[in-house]
Amino acid sequence: AGLMAYDWGDFRLLFFGPDEFDRPELMDPKFLRDLDQLRARCGFPLTITDDARNQEDLNRIYAREIAKGQSYPRDSAHLHLAGGPLVRSVDLKPSPPRASDGSDLSLEERELELSFQVLTLWKDGRWPKLGFGIETGHWHIDDTPRLVGKRPAFWVAVSR
Repeated sequence: AGLMAYDWGDFRLLFFGPDEFDRPELMDPKFLRDLDQLRARCGFPLTITDDARNQEDLNRIYAREIAKGQSYPRDSAHLHLAGGPLVRSVDLKPSPPRASDGSDLSLEERELELSFQVLTLWKDGRWPKLGFGIETGHWHIDDTPRLVGKRPAFWVAVSR
């Protein structure tokens, strides 16, 4: 399969198009370029499952917790704060293997390769404020400057 190219304003990505994001206008272009490089390094498709959120999204996602007065991640790396920098956070997962996707890796091998490549980007200094969570339904990846006091961070969790 030939590569597609997606124009995002003044730059172009090879793998990710704006339609793969809920809030593409809130995503940091440099982070998107890094995601494109992550995809190239992996050698197989990645599926974006979550990206930038605004306060209304956060209120909707955590409506139960808010209604009960329970805690919820008010400083989520996915949250775009009004007037703040663009979001450098996604949840994603390796796409299931298909004969036409250019990789003969099994799903388990893809999961390991994705993890390795995320850590390589951190080790190479591309994501110095890495938040990396391996969850049951996705991988959380962020490089969020406002969370510098909590980064780098690694966790394993159950997906929401």
